[in-house]
Amino acid sequence: MKNLAIATAVAALSLALVGCASTGVVPADRGTYMISKQSAAGVFGTPDGVRADIYVEANEYCSRTGNAVETVSIEAKPAIPFVRTGSALLYFKCVPK
Repeated sequence: MKNLAIATAVAALSLALVGCASTGVVPADRGTYMISKQSAAGVFGTPDGVRADIYVEANEYCSRTGNAVETVSIEAKPAIPFVRTGSALLYFKCVPK
């Protein structure tokens, strides 16, 4: 019984840590970049906080060159308990301010 409790705790911690995963800024195509991130709240999280986080990352990336973010597309998926975590995917360009 004790081993089952330990295994459950390790699995829950692993899922929580994986839930924070972000791709960072990735070049996609001809001046277009993407960022994808999963909710740190795991299968109970919403994509709202993740959406804000990836816009912060995109703005930091573009501002390094004095540019601003132009959204090409954004997709947010809500969590489905015990199926998938909440996530968001942003395609963007860096354009002059």
